[in-house]
Amino acid sequence: MGEDDGSHPKWGNEDPEDKKARLEEMFLVPGEVVSRRRKKVSKEEVAQVKEEYISLNWDDVFPKKPKERLRWLYKALLAAKEGRVKTGPVFDIVAHRKFIEGLKGNVATDVLNLIRGHINIFSAKQQKQLTSDNFELFRKYAPLNVLDSDEDAADAPPLPPPPEVIIEAKDKKKKNLEEEKRKREERDREEEEAQLPSDEDMESKKRRILSKGIERRVDPADGQAYTLEEFVTEYGGRVDKPPVEWENSRHTAFIFKV
Repeated sequence: MGEDDGSHPKWGNEDPEDKKARLEEMFLVPGEVVSRRRKKVSKEEVAQVKEEYISLNWDDVFPKKPKERLRWLYKALLAAKEGRVKTGPVFDIVAHRKFIEGLKGNVATDVLNLIRGHINIFSAKQQKQLTSDNFELFRKYAPLNVLDSDEDAADAPPLPPPPEVIIEAKDKKKKNLEEEKRKREERDREEEEAQLPSDEDMESKKRRILSKGIERRVDPADGQAYTLEEFVTEYGGRVDKPPVEWENSRHTAFIFKV
């Protein structure tokens, strides 16, 4: 074996960077370009990943407000249908008493209709539980079959198929509410101005309009006061057709001065 002429470093003494470069040169295919540049992820891609992510953690789902639980259920059932999540954990959440806690009115009906509309993704045993009186949501909000006095309950016709539930995107829903609010405030302002003396200065008109304030009502679900728009966001309905929760809280109404 020939003597070391010093052109190669002694074993164990090679600089790490030199070793890395040497190995890359040894294994690099001629004409191949190696890029270490990471692919940039756009904001749209990040938003899509967040939108498609479905948490099956009870601590994430149960504290959500009723409207957000409805939105979660829509995404979870769709993901289970597409095979992106397992049906078992989804069923465990939906069948838990904490999931249906506080669900009322339109939101409760929409939740049940979503479950009924995707009932085939569940096992036969799970379907039986979700469509029986043992499931509180079904017992309270399922459509009723009218039987003749001589008919047996077992011979009752099947329930009609559930209507399609439309879940609006958050941004769209918020934009619609803001537009309705703007139009309502503009209409109220025009009515107020029409009732004011024409010789009253604009500042006085402004003060009188603002003195009207904003109506708020207490939501018994958490004991906090909210505007009509916030009730609509939480429970559904429209500004011109408020949800039943808003009507039922009429006795708690007060005017918040701007």
